[in-house]
Amino acid sequence: MKIDKNSLLDYGILVLMAVLFLLVFAYGTSPLFIDNYGISDSAIFLLIGKGITAGYIPYVDLFDHKGPVMFFIEALGWSIWPNRFGNFLVQWFFMGVNLILIFRMGRLFLAKKWCWIPVVFFLLILAATFEGGNLTEEYSLPLLFLPLYLATKYFKLEPLGKAKHPPIYALVYGICFTLILFIRLNNSVFIGAIVLVVMIQLLVNQSFRNFFDNALTFLSGSFFVCSLVAIYFLANHAFGDMIYGTFLFNLKYAGGMSGISTPEEFVKFGYAITPVIFSFSVGIYYLLKKVSKEIAWLLITGSLITFFSLLLGGVFYHYFILTAPCFVLAIILLIELYLKDGKMLIQENYRVMLVGVLALLLITVGSYLNFADQTVWEMIEEQPNNSYYEDAMTIKNLIPADDLDSVLGYSVPAGWFLKADITPCYKYFTMQEWWGRYDPQVLVDTNKRLENNPPKWIVLNNDPQQNQTLYAVLGKKYELITKDTVISLYHLKSD
Repeated sequence: MKIDKNSLLDYGILVLMAVLFLLVFAYGTSPLFIDNYGISDSAIFLLIGKGITAGYIPYVDLFDHKGPVMFFIEALGWSIWPNRFGNFLVQWFFMGVNLILIFRMGRLFLAKKWCWIPVVFFLLILAATFEGGNLTEEYSLPLLFLPLYLATKYFKLEPLGKAKHPPIYALVYGICFTLILFIRLNNSVFIGAIVLVVMIQLLVNQSFRNFFDNALTFLSGSFFVCSLVAIYFLANHAFGDMIYGTFLFNLKYAGGMSGISTPEEFVKFGYAITPVIFSFSVGIYYLLKKVSKEIAWLLITGSLITFFSLLLGGVFYHYFILTAPCFVLAIILLIELYLKDGKMLIQENYRVMLVGVLALLLITVGSYLNFADQTVWEMIEEQPNNSYYEDAMTIKNLIPADDLDSVLGYSVPAGWFLKADITPCYKYFTMQEWWGRYDPQVLVDTNKRLENNPPKWIVLNNDPQQNQTLYAVLGKKYELITKDTVISLYHLKSD
């Protein structure tokens, strides 16, 4: 496809917007924030990615219950440039792709000057939900926006008599779906909505051959990604460990979570979920206006499936990054309706619903501006925590260099290990008690390691731990060397 100079300028501006946003809000990797590794999830991902570049195998040597593609992305960042900056460059690429896809999706419906509006709304959603970045939802976004762009492009052509859905699009859907599946399972459900609407549309149009061609290419794309992942883990004798960490543990995790259960959580969820309530209402309004029933159903279905997938999880703000695809499409469609009908919108039928849609938009913008304001102040007040990392280096300096490969952490944030430049010697290196709530075998295996093959050094969070076997082992086999306000350092007694 030919790209003119004006388009290149637009893309350049979008890429610049991406890096400026990340410099401020991606405090887990941004070079503006020194000695900061973001929230615990981000630091875990960074540590595992670092480990991969040193030959460690995910799930076998270092454990977390996210998919392997997430860890490969982290390893790519460390390979490009170690110690966070390479990961920042990877984020910049992903964010630039997001903004370009949003802009191009806007061009399917709008004149170019209007396409900057959904970009700004998208950045508002992220400003409120980013939580330092380098999280699974962030890396899933381009893999959600690309299928959404292709599907809306197809549905825009369909009324013109070009009803065949290109199988190459389905191949992309399959690849993107499976990549996200191996990042974080829940993040992939929006592509399921896209595939469902396309599938129903083809069956209604009796395009059976096209339906089967697309089904085959979707499965081919999925199989391609699965094969690459399987080959890596089979070659490293870790396929079962990967299946456990990516899927089986998460089944236990989902079964053990209480979801949203308290009044406070419901209120918080109610504010945070407003983007998809708004997008659902725009989908209904778009359907009633009879502009494009396929695009309307795409937005309705995507909003519903996103709503329920988020309802089943906890109220962590970064989860609500996943509201962005539906919200952005809803903004584009609302602008399209305004440009087509203008003041006639308020004079026609469904004007009460239009008022409701606009009210939901105002509520969403107000809520997320408030969230974004809170996020900025939290960054100013709490980040970075220099003293914490200075203490980490003080403790590290007490450990002989030859012993740094025999350090086990217990309930110690992964950022501590990153700052100290220590790779833990055991796969369950953090959050053991949290993981043990959902699979007690985590604590059983950890205790066996402590009893049968004790490491030379243990760094322990000073907060009281539930695992009494840990304290028994410490009292019997270890001596306390030092402690700061957060961490205690223990050394294995000599025989």
